Amino acid sequence: MANPISYMALQKGTPVKTSDGTELGTVAEVVSDVQKDIFSGLEVTSGILSGKRFVPADLVASITDEAVELSITSDEAESKLEAQD
Repeated sequence: MANPISYMALQKGTPVKTSDGTELGTVAEVVSDVQKDIFSGLEVTSGILSGKRFVPADLVASITDEAVELSITSDEAESKLEAQD
C-alpha cells in the first residue's frame, strides 16, 4: 500500500492519475513556496495531455510515495487544465 507523503518529498517523474485511474502524466515540477509552506500545485507533463499542464493544489486529492491522485476525472482534466508555455 502507498504511503502518504508531503508535497516537499514529491519527486519529478512521479505518476499523476485522475480520479478515474487514468494516468495524466508525470510530475515535472512542484510549484510552492517552501519557506512559507505553501503548496500551489504541480506542473505535469506527457500522458493523455500534450505539453505541460498546471494542476492547482485544490485539485490534488492525495500525494503518496507511488503517485499523485487528482480529484477530477480524465474528461474534466482535458477541459479544465490549461497548457503552460
